[in-house]
Amino acid sequence: MIEISRQTQTQQKPKSNFSDFTRRLFKNRAAIFGASIILLLILCAILAPVIAPYSYDYQDLPNMLKPPSKQFIFGTDEFGRDIFSRIVYGSRISLEVGFVAVGLSLIIGTTLGALAGYYGGCVDYVISAITDIAWAFPTTLLAIAFVAALGPSLVNVMIAVALVSWSGYCRLVRGQFLSLREREFVEAAHLLGMSDIRIIFKHILPNSLAPIIVMATLEFPKAIIVESSLSFLGLGAQPPTPSWGSILSNGKALIAEAPWISIFPGIMIMIVVLGFNLFGDALRDVLDPRLKE
Repeated sequence: MIEISRQTQTQQKPKSNFSDFTRRLFKNRAAIFGASIILLLILCAILAPVIAPYSYDYQDLPNMLKPPSKQFIFGTDEFGRDIFSRIVYGSRISLEVGFVAVGLSLIIGTTLGALAGYYGGCVDYVISAITDIAWAFPTTLLAIAFVAALGPSLVNVMIAVALVSWSGYCRLVRGQFLSLREREFVEAAHLLGMSDIRIIFKHILPNSLAPIIVMATLEFPKAIIVESSLSFLGLGAQPPTPSWGSILSNGKALIAEAPWISIFPGIMIMIVVLGFNLFGDALRDVLDPRLKE
């Protein structure tokens, strides 16, 4: 009888929050499609030396400007370099810029937004004023200004993208903190004598993670687009390092003679951005408590 009772309790045990989250997330077809694209991109970046048939900087001059074929799936460029291999290695640049830039902007924006929303007063006024100024500038234009001042390089691109993207996180986190700082659990933490840092990072911030995660997912493709735009202008990854934007830039002068140089990296950017946006939208729907079944 005791064993049967234990089995009954086990069967009646509710599902964990994580299993319920994954079940609801992957019931969405857009989430499955977006997650598949993201997973393929990550695998492509990790296994680039295995997937790419040639080195990204290998020049085969007798085979320059070859159209797509069995030997060169995406054709070759004006130096005889395999476009497919360069796109595969270019996925590493896109992921690196995305993770580093989004991570830095997330840290800066979350920290400033938490301080503004928790303390209010003069702190909120100063941080909000700086945020409004940063929010007023077009993202790509401001990134171009930063890279032009710092000098063209991949590291400077990541710094520039982070510096132009933090204001969105700051506004979001500030709003979350303003709505949560007056809640009962925060007042109880104050009465127990907890420090401000502990209240911010242990009690308020964990309750604000859902919209922050969604925003970070949707900001990732924006970082890829900005990096590609800067590389297209010659301000990003420098030759011979392959970037989807620089490959596009190399093909613009040969668009009539060899359109495949520009078409394939453009398609890759479109597919990756679509995948992140679909997954981000599905993640937002699942994490929104108003949309739960």
